[in-house]
Parts: sequence; structure tokens; C-alpha cells
Amino acid sequence: MILVPLVMLAYALFVGTRTGLDTQSADLFAMWLAGDFMAMGRLDQIYPSSAVMFDMTTPSEWWPYVQATDPDARIFPYIYPPLWAKLVSWLTQITTFAVFDTVFLFVHQALLIATTYLAAKMCGFRGLSALLVVAVTYEALILTMPIGIALGENQPQILVSFLIVYAFERAQSGAPRAAGILLALAAAIKVYPVLFIVIFAARRNWRAVVAFGIAGGALGLTSIALAGWPLHADYLSMLGVLSKSVIVTNFSFSADALYAGAILEDQLLPVYQPSTAEEQIGWAAIAKGPIWHAVSSIAQIAAIAGVAFLAARRPHDPLIVPFAVTLFALVSPLSWAYTYLPAYVFIAALPLRFGLIGWGFAALMVVYFHPIIAGITLYQDSWSLWSFGVGGVSLMVVMLALLLLALLKRPPAPILPT
Repeated sequence: MILVPLVMLAYALFVGTRTGLDTQSADLFAMWLAGDFMAMGRLDQIYPSSAVMFDMTTPSEWWPYVQATDPDARIFPYIYPPLWAKLVSWLTQITTFAVFDTVFLFVHQALLIATTYLAAKMCGFRGLSALLVVAVTYEALILTMPIGIALGENQPQILVSFLIVYAFERAQSGAPRAAGILLALAAAIKVYPVLFIVIFAARRNWRAVVAFGIAGGALGLTSIALAGWPLHADYLSMLGVLSKSVIVTNFSFSADALYAGAILEDQLLPVYQPSTAEEQIGWAAIAKGPIWHAVSSIAQIAAIAGVAFLAARRPHDPLIVPFAVTLFALVSPLSWAYTYLPAYVFIAALPLRFGLIGWGFAALMVVYFHPIIAGITLYQDSWSLWSFGVGGVSLMVVMLALLLLALLKRPPAPILPT
């Protein structure tokens, strides 16, 4: 019996590796380019300079620099803290992006498997059942669009997802200091994991909260010491602009993107990369007005309060993690299909809690995100969300509702010491 999940894991590893090696990792390439310009001392070329709207265009000299060696390259802006650009700048002096990319591909494969295992462990799966859950979940992730694309792009969200899930597994296992440090590291890569500290606070896990504060402060001071304050000011300015902007594509899974694509399509600004401009392949962007921004801010505050309430009410239920991931992503101005990875890895818990309904929803997710089905609606000439995106957002809302019902039901006993 053990042979079946092992074969499934091996097959998924093969497919994921082949896909990753055949794809230009544009998301990871952004980090490499930021490091390249950091090494040159071109600090004005690390972050986009627009003060009006974040539209995912890159700094002015990135295209000429890249096209000199690869005219067909795809590049996206660097939107991570300065610390990582500084660290990568050292790597650019001793290795190549091809090596960096390949190493990250295998690291991300391992982290995907580890993340699914941690989620299975948190939900109470053990032994052969845990191995089977890991194999099925991992294969489903690799063979469907959101995470298949994230792996091909070597998207750092994979690492961040691992750190988020690992943080809460450590908290559930009685290691709060490690939990706080892991969550701080996740927040130092992508800022949004800072929101999850509300779960530790609501559950009065003060050791995790203090560890998060100390580790986060140390990482922040290290970043400023290495990269300097002016670059951090640029980063914070970009985050401010980003919070008041919305990117609209068929791969955008958020309430803001759905509203913009469905209601405000005639107001969207089309954005094309030079290498694909002739084919009219790109995305769209729009700046939020004051009322829209205020409503979004209220929704985000309400989401934080809702997560805190449920975390306190269900102090031992691991499903608070996928619930929080899904809710925070839905009200975020910039959420992609793969942003929900820390929730996807808990999908096996739904059949455990809801029986046939859970099985049906899990199957629907796999079918909808399968490349054949997704390919019919994902690759459109238009950025209208009335295709892959609207279905994806709808699925996330249903998943959120199921997770909420699971949390409101009789809470499970603690699986591990807390």
C-alpha cells in the first residue's frame, strides 16, 4: 500500500521539475535583477518609481538591461524588502541566475511537500494516512494551475507559505518561540504574514508574540544596516501606493480585482510588457478612489477582528490558518491564485469534517484548476474577470464558508500539546 503514495510523489516531483526547468522564472528573476542593480550601486533602480498607481511596471532601466541578452524575457517589479535584494546582490557576484533558479526550484519542491505534511500533521493525520494525504495533495497542487504556475515562476510565495504553516504547527506542538520567529521571517519576505500575529494574540500565546516582535525587529534593523534607510523609505512608499491600487488579471483572486474587472472595466489602464505588447498580452491596473480605499480598509480591519474572534473561540482548531489565509487574501488589493497556497494544503481536512460535501468541493477545485479547464478561460486577450478569475474567487468564497462552518462546529480536542 505504501508504494502508491510514493509513486504519486515521484510522478509529481518529475512533472514539477520538468515544468520548472522549462519555464522562465519571471517572479524570482525580479529578485535577481534587484540584486544585480544593488550590486551596481543603482539604488534608484530597485523599486518602481510611480507615485500615483502601482501598475506592475519595472524601473526604467530594467528592460534595456535584460533585453541586451534576452529580448523575449518576462520581468516583473521587485516588491520585497531591501534585505533580500542586498543578500542576492552578493550572490550575483559569485554565481548565475540559472544556478540560482535551479537551486530554488528544488528547494521549493521540498518546501511544497513539507508544507503539505505539516498541514496533514496539524489536522491529525498520522502514518500511512498522512503519507497518502501528502501524496494526493502534493500531486493535486503540482498538476493544477495556481501552484503549477507558482512553481514554474519560482514564486517566493511557496517559501512564505511554508513558513506560515510551519509557524502554526510549531505553536500547536508547544514551541511558541519558534512559531513567532518563523512568522517574523515570513513577514520579512512578504509583509502580509504580519496579520497572522492576531491569531497568537487572540489565543494569548504571548511567547509567540514576543518572539515575533524580537525577531521581526532584528530582521528590520539588519535590513536597514545592510541596505540603508533611503531604500527602505522607497519600499514603504511603494507599499503605500500599492495599497491604493488594484491589478486586474484572470489570475487575480481578490474582491477588489473582481469589482474592478466586473464593474470598472472601462476605467482600467492596460499594461503590456514590451516583449508581448504586439500580441496585446498583459494586465490592467486602476487606482482606488478615497471611498473605495476606505471601504477596503474597513473590510481589512473587519477581517482581522473576525479572525481574532474565531481564534479565541477555537483555540485548538488548526483550520483557523486556512480560514485566515483565505479571508485576508480576499480583502487584499494584490492577491493571486497562488496566494491561497497555505489554505490549499489544508484541503484534505474538508472531507474529514464534511464527508461527501468536502470530497465534492475538493474534486471541484481540482477539476476547475486543471490546465485543460483553466486554459479555456485563463489565457484571454481581455483582462475581464468574467472567466477564470470570477470562478476562482467564487471557489475561494465557498472554501471560506466551509472553513467558517467547520470552525463554528464543536471544536476538536487538542491534537498535540499547546
